[in-house]
Amino acid sequence: MNRNNQIVPTDLTEFSVADTIEETLSFYHITQAEFARRNRISEKHLSQVLHRKAFISLTVALSIEEVTGIPAYMLPANDTRYRLAHTNKPMPSDKANDSDFLKQYDWAMA
Repeated sequence: MNRNNQIVPTDLTEFSVADTIEETLSFYHITQAEFARRNRISEKHLSQVLHRKAFISLTVALSIEEVTGIPAYMLPANDTRYRLAHTNKPMPSDKANDSDFLKQYDWAMA
């Protein structure tokens, strides 16, 4: 991968591994079948990742790094940010009958 290319997203929570893989496949004209084979994952799993119905394991992140040069640490970090941004935050009203639910410790800083 060309290390001079820089992705400068305006909001990192909008990017997941799916975006990174899709961009790589498109830029280098790689088929999903070839990418899946080189990373020893099924085409079905790759399709689920690309549709954000599944996320990659750390082992797969290491495989992708070996095959593409994309740093393994970046991939799960992107997915974690994406998933947190698209997950409903728990609210005190979710457990209205439990006064301790989401009650912050006095030493905690949110």
